[in-house]
Amino acid sequence: MRYDIEDRRTFEQLKNMRVRTPTGMAVAVSDVANIEPKKGMIAINHRDGRREITVEGEVASLDVNTPQLIDQIRAEILPPILAKYPGIDATFEGQQRDTAKLARSVSNVGPIIIILILAVLIISFRSYSQAFALLLLIPFGLIGAAWGHYIHGQPMSILSFLGVIALVGVLVNNGLVYINAFNGYLAEGLSYNQALKETTLSRFRPLFLTTVTTSAGLGPLILEKSFQAQFLIPMAISIAYGLIVGSLLIVIFLPITLTLTNQIKVGAKWLWTGNKPERESVEQAVLRTKQEKIEI
Repeated sequence: MRYDIEDRRTFEQLKNMRVRTPTGMAVAVSDVANIEPKKGMIAINHRDGRREITVEGEVASLDVNTPQLIDQIRAEILPPILAKYPGIDATFEGQQRDTAKLARSVSNVGPIIIILILAVLIISFRSYSQAFALLLLIPFGLIGAAWGHYIHGQPMSILSFLGVIALVGVLVNNGLVYINAFNGYLAEGLSYNQALKETTLSRFRPLFLTTVTTSAGLGPLILEKSFQAQFLIPMAISIAYGLIVGSLLIVIFLPITLTLTNQIKVGAKWLWTGNKPERESVEQAVLRTKQEKIEI
């Protein structure tokens, strides 16, 4: 039971509230207690039916490695508290929660996105081998992002992974242009090795200029020391260094991968028919060109 809302609105009403003494007499609260106004809790928060207290903090220096600091809190600070108060449950929110949420989203949606990218590449190239060869660039492109964070002493954060997502799109686009140019040279009648050479020579300059201009443009942000820029630096590092390594892989690793897949197709057709075909004759670009000439 409690007083009506009209009788418990002010501090004076609180002092005049009646309480019963052990003798049965009803007296005012101000007669038996000293009441002083002080600042208390604004709200009592609950989560899953239990009271919740939020403890927030910020790093004192930009040189502090936040993941290592959180690991230290887990290993050294939390265990004594939880041992003394076994009814307490501790969870890490903020960046830790966002990172875990992003990891769950990637694990759920990532395979679907990869399948969709693969489907688009297969439709564009009309070749399973070339699509798989291009997708193999993605894991190797992440090496550049990892080395960039190591060089600048930056820990991997949720913004780093967002930069990696943007990096994947850039690498796939550059590889798509490279393979389309390669298929164009094959369709013109060039031999396999000559088509690879001409494609690498023709695409090297655009790839080099794109990489240099993008990395140079992100350079001032990466080297910025202001506090406001620190949140975007991991994303810029992932894109800049990942693009540098990825571009090198496109002109070095991608031709090697295309050559290996071509040799596999030549070997498979050789075993199937008993006759060793020409290298360019097993590529879809050449087969499609021959089919179009027959239809004409």
